[in-house]
Amino acid sequence: MSKQITIQPNFKISSLLKLKNRDIKIDDYQLYKSGRYSLFFGLKRIIEVNPLLTDIYIPTYVCPQVLMAIDKLDLNINFYQIDQNLSIDKKHLDESVNSNSIIIVINYFGFPSEWEYFEELKLKTKCTLISDNCHSLLTMHNGRNLSRYGDLSFNSFRKILPVLSGSQLFYNNKEYVMKNMISVRTPSLSELLYIFRSFKPVFIKSRLGDSKIFGEYGSKSSKYSFNPNLAYNIDSLSDKLFSNFLDDYQKIRDKRQQNYKSWLEYLPESDFIFLNNLEAINDITPYVFPCIARTNEIMNKWLTWGHKNNISIINWSNKSDNLNNYLRLMLLFPVIPDKDIKETLTNAI
Repeated sequence: MSKQITIQPNFKISSLLKLKNRDIKIDDYQLYKSGRYSLFFGLKRIIEVNPLLTDIYIPTYVCPQVLMAIDKLDLNINFYQIDQNLSIDKKHLDESVNSNSIIIVINYFGFPSEWEYFEELKLKTKCTLISDNCHSLLTMHNGRNLSRYGDLSFNSFRKILPVLSGSQLFYNNKEYVMKNMISVRTPSLSELLYIFRSFKPVFIKSRLGDSKIFGEYGSKSSKYSFNPNLAYNIDSLSDKLFSNFLDDYQKIRDKRQQNYKSWLEYLPESDFIFLNNLEAINDITPYVFPCIARTNEIMNKWLTWGHKNNISIINWSNKSDNLNNYLRLMLLFPVIPDKDIKETLTNAI
């Protein structure tokens, strides 16, 4: 039985020795089960406060979980283009956005979006900004954590921290603040399975505890469809763990940056287009090492290579017709801090 190197950090059994009660006082955020629940309830709150907000703008390069949450609300969905450098189509937004618009801004892979532009757009149009910070929990930008950008902001613990669930919904605009409700639940079966996924034998193909919804958005019969009426709060174990890991952010950041650079040095430029504008330096805490395969054949070659070496590599893209063709070939390589990627690559076949 060999340990798999995964995109998201593995839960450590030893963490159970560090359980402690979180400070009950939460002034400016609420806790939910995951990022998509935070997004749903955040949007719901925005619409309650201002029913005139009817149009939502979403980048074409987006996780299906985001769309699943938005589909549950009565909003007019519009897409704005993202190119192969993860740059936004400013011209389209400048011409389309107004005071009745909500814009989802994604901080991809641990790196800040073009926040200077979005904040200027907000000043001009009085639009509402939501920061999708699921990849970028620990990243700072201009001295502020990315969770402090936007009128509302939401993150995802499990993508960066070795916990079972959890997401913070931040109310950065006091207009949307609501009374906090502190509640937790017993971990679900899938979350308990998630504890043991790093010990999964290679011959087991499924990913323990993961919901296989990459690229499956639109399948209404899927058992992974989003249902906000089910349990939506953080589990009791994660509630007693996440603050410990947040306090240890510098150690997590340093190791992730080191592993990010190891992939950059290892992967051949003949196979990939590197996103040279994404540098893992200073206050950046990368979620993964992202790069674009030059062809479908190269993409499949590296996915096969990852399987042989028990390294989880993900083709992160959706099936939207208007998605940039380069982004369809985006691969994400793991940089989890409990592994030395450079040492792993020395022994790779």
